[in-house]
Amino acid sequence: MARVNPIRRLMQTPLPTISEQKRKPYRPNRRQVCEVYELINHYVFKNYLKRPPIHLGPWKNVWGMCLGSIDSIRPGTRCTFKLVDRYYCVQWFVTTIAHEMVHQYEWDILYKDMTHRQSFFHWKDKLLHYDIPLKSYYNSHNWFRYQNIYRS
Repeated sequence: MARVNPIRRLMQTPLPTISEQKRKPYRPNRRQVCEVYELINHYVFKNYLKRPPIHLGPWKNVWGMCLGSIDSIRPGTRCTFKLVDRYYCVQWFVTTIAHEMVHQYEWDILYKDMTHRQSFFHWKDKLLHYDIPLKSYYNSHNWFRYQNIYRS
C-alpha cells in the first residue's frame, strides 16, 4: 500500500464539528508552522524558498499576510509572514500558509508585486495536486454554511 503524502494527510484530516471549530479552534504552534512550511516548500516549491520570519498573533481581518521588503530581512528572503494564531481547522491553516508562500515566490523569486493575478494562479494546479485550494479570498461565512474549503 502506498504511503499517503503528508500534505494530503493533513488536508484529509476529519473536520471537527462546527461548534468545536468555533469553541476550540486549531491553534498552531511555531513548530507546526515550520513543519507545514517545510512540507509545502519540499513538495510544491522543490525547496526553492527560504523560510522567512513568521509571526503568529491575533491579527484582525486576515488569515495571513506576506509582507515584502526592499531591504533584506534575512539572507535568501525579503518577506515576513504574519499568521493569525487560530484557525477553524488544520485545513485552513495549511491553505493559508500555501497562499502566503505563493506571494513569497512572487516577491523573492519573480521580483514582482504580490498580486492575485497570473503569476499567483500559476500555482493553483500544483497546490490542488496536494488537495490545497488556491484562492484570492476565503469566506468564513460560506465555510460554516458548506464546510467545504474548496467552496469557501
